[in-house]
Amino acid sequence: MRATAETSTGTAAPPLQLARFALKRALAALTFAVFGVGALLLVVLVIPLARLVARGEPRDLVAQRWIRRAFAGFAWWMERLALIAVEVRGAERLQGGPALVLANHPSLIDVVLLIAHLPQADCVVKAEAWENPWLRGIVSAAGYVPNREGPELVAECARRLRAGRTLVLFPEGTRSPAAGLRPFQRGAARIALASVATIRPVHIACAPRMLGKDQPWWAIPAERVRYTLRVGADLSAGELTSERDPALAARRATEALQRVFESGARGDVA
Repeated sequence: MRATAETSTGTAAPPLQLARFALKRALAALTFAVFGVGALLLVVLVIPLARLVARGEPRDLVAQRWIRRAFAGFAWWMERLALIAVEVRGAERLQGGPALVLANHPSLIDVVLLIAHLPQADCVVKAEAWENPWLRGIVSAAGYVPNREGPELVAECARRLRAGRTLVLFPEGTRSPAAGLRPFQRGAARIALASVATIRPVHIACAPRMLGKDQPWWAIPAERVRYTLRVGADLSAGELTSERDPALAARRATEALQRVFESGARGDVA
């Protein structure tokens, strides 16, 4: 439901409803302003000070810890403003050790909600984030993986997973369409096969739809948006395919992962 000046029947919205729309837009603007200022403070103040105190700890892990705390605070802030409500089903599975965490991507803040619930997380980040003045400091400090094409991306992600780290990846490559899923790219399957890491699927749903690929940030629904993160049972690469040929194995594993998430969209996955 978009924030418009009309009701669903096409008639003019009453003054109270218009006021609610205006308030929601103002709160959304405030929220994103807080995010931008918070990102700047993290990069120029919080993370450098934290690294001075945490001597000997890898610099990227120090940054990731504070990013997780900031994301959790941002989600809390959005809940307090009644913009969203978040439910995580199977949250204990997110604490189950290093894994390749795969998720669908219905909205802009999915990565925020997901990383807020993970003890540690590397993340594959699109090139746009490295060019965004508000985000490039964060993704650089955290040592996130640029979403390059080719075997370099697979090798770097597999290296981190084999080192006992958790990696977050959205197999669709960008935000989901209004209905259903985009065809999965094969990068996630290739990383899973190369690393032999535990695969942890997370299906994300938000209703009503907000911050989708085709929605501006200010198009906030009048009602609270409810996010549900359903963490599925862990999978292994061997459960996805038994093919030996690398190219065919990546194709079969990608098809299997797509089926897992399509089942999650129907609610078949707990």
